[in-house]
Amino acid sequence: MAWLTLDSGRAGLGDFPEGFAPVARDDLGDVLAVDAAGVVWCFAHGVGSWASRDKAFASLAAMQEYMAAQADCGLVDADESLEALQARKLRVAAMKKSLRSSPYARDAAAQVLADLREAIADRRFWQSKRGQNLASRQALALRCEQVLREAGVPGEWMVRAQGPDTNLIGVRGPFVAPWSEARVLELLQPLLDARFELRCFVVRPQ
Repeated sequence: MAWLTLDSGRAGLGDFPEGFAPVARDDLGDVLAVDAAGVVWCFAHGVGSWASRDKAFASLAAMQEYMAAQADCGLVDADESLEALQARKLRVAAMKKSLRSSPYARDAAAQVLADLREAIADRRFWQSKRGQNLASRQALALRCEQVLREAGVPGEWMVRAQGPDTNLIGVRGPFVAPWSEARVLELLQPLLDARFELRCFVVRPQ
């Protein structure tokens, strides 16, 4: 989402059209200007002329309302809690509804809401039993790979959790003597939670 900053200056705008008063710029360099009827238009920066413009806000008041709320339209932070994301989603949805006649706000809010829904679904998954199960198996898989390396087991090995709806951890490798499936399982089994099961997949050399 582009970030709006108030800017009424004409410096660097060259032959910017008369009848439009610059009021803001976004961080892409696009100019927002208000016409005699009070409608705010967005003029794309760097396209060679100012002939093309798109309606941005129904009024200056609508633009100012958006700017007051634009912090909520920022990128999702990895550290934001589920509760914080849900509260932000409610605020952005309310802003989108309030400014439905202002395309700039409507479009920005729609994108942010899509990102927030995805992030909320992701947080909910990792807090669920399925997510916690998968996270535990992923951590165990990484530990298994480390133990294989520390034991000097030759070849390329990959240990991964097998999907979100199982208790399986897959071990993929060459299983060449003396490191048979039985010996690899003997090495790794003590690491596992009793809920989980190791499954071996032999990878043949190309």
